[in-house]
Amino acid sequence: MNENLCPNCGGGIDSEAINLSEGVALCPACGKLSRLSDVANGKRPTAELLSHLPEGCSVTDLGETIVVRATLRSVGGFVVTLLMSLFWNGIVSIFVLWAAMQLFQHLVGPLPAWLPTPFANEQKQFGTAVFVCLFLIPFLTIGAGMVGAVFMNALGKVEVHIGDDQAHVSTGVGIFVWRRRFDPNQVRRVSAGLASWQLDSQAVPLIVIDADLMVKFGTLLAYERREWLQAMLQELLTTRAPLQRKKLLTHIMTSISKADSNFQERG
Repeated sequence: MNENLCPNCGGGIDSEAINLSEGVALCPACGKLSRLSDVANGKRPTAELLSHLPEGCSVTDLGETIVVRATLRSVGGFVVTLLMSLFWNGIVSIFVLWAAMQLFQHLVGPLPAWLPTPFANEQKQFGTAVFVCLFLIPFLTIGAGMVGAVFMNALGKVEVHIGDDQAHVSTGVGIFVWRRRFDPNQVRRVSAGLASWQLDSQAVPLIVIDADLMVKFGTLLAYERREWLQAMLQELLTTRAPLQRKKLLTHIMTSISKADSNFQERG
């Protein structure tokens, strides 16, 4: 049995079809070149990936634009980030309230009588209050980031808009999105990469679009969604002609529909 499988169609690749010097392998079944790293890592065939639509993922043809979408929603991530945010911001808010009361006394006047006793009876020098406010800025920034992570895990999404001459990747919630543009006609490949930061002493995986600009995204996506999104973008963005891209999308959507029908029949 051939142990080398094509990451595009799943067909076997003979050793004679592997070019070690170039780092590629040619599949005799589909005629496509694949990187040896994808063959060696046992990457799932692209056709298999695309035919199984993960929950929270979609691809839509809007006529002039194709929108590929993957949600960032995660119940586990939401609960964890919510608890961390409440804990962190709860502690920081105590110091923020203290600093605010100190500034109020120096700039406005005596504190209202209904305030808690510790705040009403304590007054520091104005310079101390200003120093505490400045000192709290990085802690407030971290707290704001945690709140953002809560919303991202609850409502966040990644969208890739692909037009004939322009495209962009959007990550965020509602109107609060980070948008990065690139030229869809200059895409060389879409591959898996690693972020510059680490989580639990391990580099975080992401998606890399190698075009006129290097666009990296998808660190918050679940593995299955990120794998599907990468495969979908690889197929769509490496197909140059808009008409061929439309035909390819129609073929992919047909494959997804057939896979769903087969799953329902087995169920």
